[in-house]
This record gives sequence, C-alpha cells and structure tokens, in this order.
Amino acid sequence: MSEQFKCRINLLYNDLQSEIWCNKGSILINVLNQNNIYLDAPCGGKCLCGKCKVKVIGDCTSVPTDGELKFLTDKERKEGYRLACAMKVVDDIEVMVESNNSAQIMSEGIGNVVEISPIVRKKFVQLEKPTKHDQKDDLQRLLDTLGMQYYRIPLQILRELPDLIRDHNYEITVVYSDREIISVEGGDTSNTHYGIAVDIGTTTVVAYLVDITSGREIDVVSQLNAQKSFGSDVISRITYTLENMDGLKQLQQKIISQINHMINSLVEKNKLNIETIHHIVLVGNTTMLHLLTGITPKNIATSPFIPVSTQELVCRAEDLGLNINSKCAAYLLCSISGYVGADIVAAILASGMAEKHELSLLIDIGTNGEIALGNKDQIICCSTAAGPAFEGAHIRNGVGGIAGAINTVRLEGDQVKYTTILDHKPIGICGSGIIDILSILVEIGIVDETGRIVDEDEVKSEIGKKLTKNVIEIEGMPAFVIAKETETKNKEAIVITQKDIREVQLAKAAIAGGINTLIKSMGKKIEDISHVYLAGGFGSYIDKQSAVNIGLLPKVLKDNIIVLGNAAGTGAVMSLLSQKCYHHCTNIKNKAKYIELSTSQEFQDEYINCMYF
Repeated sequence: MSEQFKCRINLLYNDLQSEIWCNKGSILINVLNQNNIYLDAPCGGKCLCGKCKVKVIGDCTSVPTDGELKFLTDKERKEGYRLACAMKVVDDIEVMVESNNSAQIMSEGIGNVVEISPIVRKKFVQLEKPTKHDQKDDLQRLLDTLGMQYYRIPLQILRELPDLIRDHNYEITVVYSDREIISVEGGDTSNTHYGIAVDIGTTTVVAYLVDITSGREIDVVSQLNAQKSFGSDVISRITYTLENMDGLKQLQQKIISQINHMINSLVEKNKLNIETIHHIVLVGNTTMLHLLTGITPKNIATSPFIPVSTQELVCRAEDLGLNINSKCAAYLLCSISGYVGADIVAAILASGMAEKHELSLLIDIGTNGEIALGNKDQIICCSTAAGPAFEGAHIRNGVGGIAGAINTVRLEGDQVKYTTILDHKPIGICGSGIIDILSILVEIGIVDETGRIVDEDEVKSEIGKKLTKNVIEIEGMPAFVIAKETETKNKEAIVITQKDIREVQLAKAAIAGGINTLIKSMGKKIEDISHVYLAGGFGSYIDKQSAVNIGLLPKVLKDNIIVLGNAAGTGAVMSLLSQKCYHHCTNIKNKAKYIELSTSQEFQDEYINCMYF
C-alpha cells in the first residue's frame, strides 16, 4: 500500500518507545493487539466498558465518538485520553499506553496429599539379553519386562529402539501410560521425571512445575490471560471468533503462546532440560478448553448451549502447539457442561466433597459463578452470570486485582480506611473492596435494603450521618467517595455509584439465587450443609463477614466456610500425580447433574428475592 495510506504511531509503553505502522483508518486497539500490546478490554472492544483508555500526546485530527464521550471526563478529554477500541488512526500520532500487569493472582491451593501413582509413569528396566533360545523381538521383550500387554507405540520410538537398548547394555528407562509407550531413554533416568499442571482461567493463567517422582511442587508462575483484550468473559471471546474470519485461530495462538512462554520461564528458572517434562495436565472452563484446542465454541453461546465435547482429551502436547518435547503427553480434564468446566471438576476433586457423606457446597466466583452442591452420592451444579461486576467490569472505577486496586475497605471510627494491592497509590477498586464498601454502607444505613443510596435525612446511624459528607453527585446520580482525588494516582476520586451498586446487586443475587435453587432442587435446607468451599481468586480474597452482610453467602453458613485458594490448580496437580485422582474426575463428571438456570422458574423467583441486602 502507498505510504500516503499508512500512519505512523510513536508508542510509549512501559517506559519503552517504539514505532509501529498501520493502515490509515485502522482501529487503534486492533493495531495494538497485532503488535502484542494488550489493553484491558472487558467488553471485547465494543465501546461498552470504557476501560481501554490511552493518552494521545499532541495534535490529533481524529475526534472522539459519541460512545467515547460517555466514558471520558472533561479533564481526560483535555489531556488527550481516548478509548482505543473506538479511535481510528487517521494520521501520524504519539500514544502513551499505561499498562499494569502486576496482578494479584491466586496460585496457592490447599495442600492435598495424594499417593504418588501418576498416569504417566517412568520406570527403569533391565532387559534380558536375547539368545538363540530366546528370540523374542525387542518390543515384546520390553513389554514382557514391564508386565504389560501390547501398547500403542510411536513409529519413531520403534526406529530408535534397537540401537538404544544395545548401546546401553539393555538398561533403559521407559515413560508410559495405560495407553501407550511415550518415550524410551538410555540408562537409568527414572529420577528426572517432571510434569506441568495448567489452570486456564478466563482472567488468569497459572502454571505449576511438579517433580512427579517426589510429588514436590517446584515452582509456579501466574499471569493475566493474554486473551483479555478480546473481552473479559467467554461470550465476548466467542463473539470475536464469530465476527472475525481468523478469530478462533487468533485466540488459540494467543493462549498457546502464553503457555509456552510460562513453561519456558519455569524450565529456565529451575535449570531443567525441557526434554524431562513428559506430562502436562490442563484445566479450564469449557470455552477456554475449546479455544485452547482450536475447536469452535460457538454453540456454547446460544441456547441450548451445547459444547463440541466435555470428555477428557488425551493427545501429544505438540499437537496443541505446545513446545515441551515431541513426546510429552497432554491430558485435558473432562467438563460437566457448556458452563461448568474442567476447572470446577478439578475444584470438586481438590475439595474432597465427592468422597464425603456430609453435604458440601462449592462456590467459584470468577468471571462466571459456578456452584456445586453434593456429596459422595450425588452432585448438582449450575452456572450464573455473576463475575464481571466482582472483577471490576461495569463498575465506574472498577479494576481487576492489579497493583493499586483498593482491595479492602474498613471503618475506623467515622473514617473510611482502605488498603491497595502492593500498597500502590489507588487506581480503582477490585471485587473484594467493592464487597467491603457495600457491606459498610448497608451497615451504617447510607444504602438501604433495596440498594438505594438514601437521602441525607433518611440516615439514622450517627456514623452514617457523619459519612454522608462522602456522598456526591456524578452524572446525575449519587455516589460515595472511597478515595479522594488527592489520594489517587490519576488525581480523580474513586467512588461507588448508584449504578455500580445495582450491578453488584445483580451479581450477588445471581450467586445467592443459584445457591438457593440448588438447595431446593436437592430437597435440602441450608442448615443441612456441613462445608462451604470458596474456590478461585475472588473467593479467596473476599472478607467472609462482608460477603455475609450483603447476602452474597448465607449467614447461617459463615462458620462453615473453608477457603480453598486455587482449587482448580490443586486438582490439576493432583491429577498429574495420581491416576486415581485423574480417573476420579471422570467419576465426578458422571455423577454430576447440571441445572440450566435460564429455564428455571425457581431460580427466577430466588433471583428476585436475593436482590435485597
């Protein structure tokens, strides 16, 4: 294309400067994505959330769209801020992108102890040498020594086998599963046996490096999901695959590239040979696993919400595009339905609820809210569209769990105090902080049971009356100031607005309504539940009392709450180390019954009832 139809972007990003080019008229966020610069875009770049702000330095002939103006303050417009998803690049510009990738990601889980009996095993064997009286072929000799029947074996291993066993005096180490021989190595290498477990969340990705011989977790690395610039939720990402010709390929390549980078980081940091990794287990919600494998998730997004497969999948890691070693076996755990995935199966495994007589409730409040209720006899589960508000989407000053996010709020006398992640200057408020401030506002009477920020003369408590000074008006609606503009990084007050409260009401009603629906569907009462397991990052960071105060969790179960941490990651590691645990995942899937809430009148009634604080 002629130079006159090209535009130059001088990009300032993470204290680095670079020059990129694009076609005239290109949307800025697409240009940044193509150059591996990823902005937070929970709405998938549809100009609905206002989170993808960038700063244009100097003159720019492109004017803000009406959609942008809804999200930009007068001060921001004067300083050159734009929404990358709406801005067309029509001339040479200089753009500053402020990135914050220091996320608070839950990687730790409960330390479950399992008997080490991995499905991918490594065994040193000494083969009997052939004689004129014992002329068994090399493969049969190997199988007899292992005490196994015929296995599938890659052709390349058969090609290497005769020289390998003779060069090492018939002493070899075999890597094998109950399905096939995966690798054969010369000599005794049985002590160098490593595996990777990966939890692919919609928001975050966590990878664990495990010594399979000892069962020791060597290291862990966590990152924000690189697909986040395509949307914060699964529907946004599915929509992207449908609206863009190579959308599915882009999303697959994005997550594969990220996992490869994380694996390389783990291997290099711990000075391992990547060829010693023979086994990888991956979990995630059903859509994430479809995107990982390049299988279209399009039918998950529309009724009746049917995935291509919920079965476990076993393949070569290299078939997925993972750069481990050519013989590494990849195991994707099974899912239950289109909206209850392998991450929940792994969390149920980690909780142990499927082996207990007592009734247990498991709740994972992530981008979606998945809930499971059951014991060793039966499990019923559901999914609710609750997560985006708790993760900062659709909240005026909402952000994810990143550095500078207000993560706790408390009252000290008549003063509102808060903490931020990594003690950075406040840039916004994340889910745990939102739950805290709402709990406080309800408790002191500034917010009533219907979720309304009341008029000053309606406040009854003394503390509430003193704190009405924090109530201001923004865009024609009341809002409560949490951090003053003098305290924040961008010099703008961090508030929770009336609209924000309504968003949280919808989210918390979905979770609470889902819990009540499952309890009634099983013919039980809340008091029958012995254990409440909170899984995932958000569930691990919220204050239990605050969650109970706003009705997110049942009050009578407060003392029964057990925080699991990253239960999906724990379950993935357990499946890596134990074939019993791996096969138990299939038992969980077969035992579980999924309830579709969108067609449940019971849920609709509970949802409305749970709107109140």
